[in-house]
Amino acid sequence: MRTTFDPRSAALLAEHAARIQGSGHELAALGEADPELAGDCGVEICSLEARTILASGAPARVVAMAGEAARRGQPTSIETADMEAVSRLEQVVSLGSSRIALKLSALEAQAAQEPTVRMGSLMGLATGAVGLFKTFFP
Repeated sequence: MRTTFDPRSAALLAEHAARIQGSGHELAALGEADPELAGDCGVEICSLEARTILASGAPARVVAMAGEAARRGQPTSIETADMEAVSRLEQVVSLGSSRIALKLSALEAQAAQEPTVRMGSLMGLATGAVGLFKTFFP
């Protein structure tokens, strides 16, 4: 089954899907680069799922097809399964982002009580989360 998009909707879809795809890459990279930190934040499964969805190629296909339709000014038809994969990636990234924000808040609260304790963890988490937040929340 396929879903059809007019050129304007395709342009919006391409932009949104590209942002989600970028956020998915950031989340996957966090899990690969620092699995212990990802585990501490509770996003190791989110990272794995993001990596799996990205590896399927569905987000890239949606971005490419929608972007091309927008550039040509023609409608396009995209596989519903690919759209569902992008939607699931958005949910995974949102869940991961909220878990990272929760962990960051907990570390900040702890650091406020004990300024020298966990400052390294706080800095590492902040550095890893910045890219994810920038791509998901432009």
